[in-house]
Amino acid sequence: MKNNCLSAIKLSLVVAALLALVSSSVAADFSLRDWQYVKDIILPSGLQQESLVELVPDREVFAGARSGLADLRLISEKNEEVPYKLEISKPKQEQTSFSVSLRDKGYVPGLHNIFTADLGQEGVLHNEIEFQTSSSNFRRTATVETSNDGSTWMKVAEQTVYDFTVKERNFTTGDASVRYPESTARYLRVKIADGGEGPLEITGATVFYAKETPAKEVPWPVSSIDIGRDETHRTTLVEVDLGTAGLPSYRLAIGVPDVNFNRDVTLEASTDREKWKTILSQATIYAYNTPKFVGKGLTITYPETTSRYLRLVIHDEDSPTLSVQDVKLWGLQRSIIFAADPQESYRLYYANTEAQRPSYDIERVFPYLVTEDLPEARLGPQATNPEFVEKKPPLPPLSERFPWLFPTVIAVAAIVVALLLIGIIRQARKVLPPPGQ
Repeated sequence: MKNNCLSAIKLSLVVAALLALVSSSVAADFSLRDWQYVKDIILPSGLQQESLVELVPDREVFAGARSGLADLRLISEKNEEVPYKLEISKPKQEQTSFSVSLRDKGYVPGLHNIFTADLGQEGVLHNEIEFQTSSSNFRRTATVETSNDGSTWMKVAEQTVYDFTVKERNFTTGDASVRYPESTARYLRVKIADGGEGPLEITGATVFYAKETPAKEVPWPVSSIDIGRDETHRTTLVEVDLGTAGLPSYRLAIGVPDVNFNRDVTLEASTDREKWKTILSQATIYAYNTPKFVGKGLTITYPETTSRYLRLVIHDEDSPTLSVQDVKLWGLQRSIIFAADPQESYRLYYANTEAQRPSYDIERVFPYLVTEDLPEARLGPQATNPEFVEKKPPLPPLSERFPWLFPTVIAVAAIVVALLLIGIIRQARKVLPPPGQ
């Protein structure tokens, strides 16, 4: 009997394992009926042979797809799944610094500060110089000249350098660097105009070779803006509705005509406009138009979110409320990179709440591919997949459908146990000797 029980248990485990394997392989298969929406892909004109192309998802795709675009599937006209790489644009910066020695450092009253930076040798490629200074609250024009022999000079750049510091608010912003065309000259001569403000205290300088590639961004139109006031906390509340969830944003700019202000701000996000979560606890917006400084910073960058609603909290303290006129939002561009055959047609399927992110070999091969300046494909209008079959929502648990079931089962079980105990006690009385014997 014991052997029969063990055999039955082993058989059950084998059957369960086979069922799990079958169900997992079925779940991994692509089935058209599971995807709600589809868009035709319009390949670039002039595509002559199979090559990599770039496809940028639009607002409808973000709104309908799963978070993170995990459910995107590219299908060819042969109904074959096409591997792709989802690439997120990010800024790239390559920078090499070179230490320099300063010479001929001085100040010509009423004209400029001046110094010469010596790289020590010719042939070093560079395109930027940054000077260090202990001075603050200045705005000057800096001119850069280059020379190979230290005698003949050629002007290569002129740019504004500045520093703005508000010690009371522990706030500093500035830029003491000048970018110029690539050069291999040994010497750089920098003149910083006086502007009637007196000399700057120059403490050092660094030369760089910098190559920057900015991130590609997608602007997201704002559906509505609601501006309110919280008198208790002395804040202005700027609520922004993107119109749909799923749009990834990371940068926000406000438009205000006001000047000469400096305010702390925080940013909150919400999916329902009821519960708000802080996603940026501290940032600063400002705008100045004064004799010593002219400039503004009305843009903030925050951790990426796909929430539909954002709320910018401007901490006014006792200052007048700012006249916020508009709000602009941007997200980092997503690109779908895939190999397209001009002789085939392709479709993009999305909106499957149960789909998992696919894993293709192209993910591992991608670092070795040439992906700059790829021809761009486009998306057609959104259509409902004719083969889509909406799944019925899962039934609620038995405890919710039949709330009386579990109490009844427990009561019946208690009665059965009680009857069994009574029977056992009666049997015991028949077997045991009477008391006192």
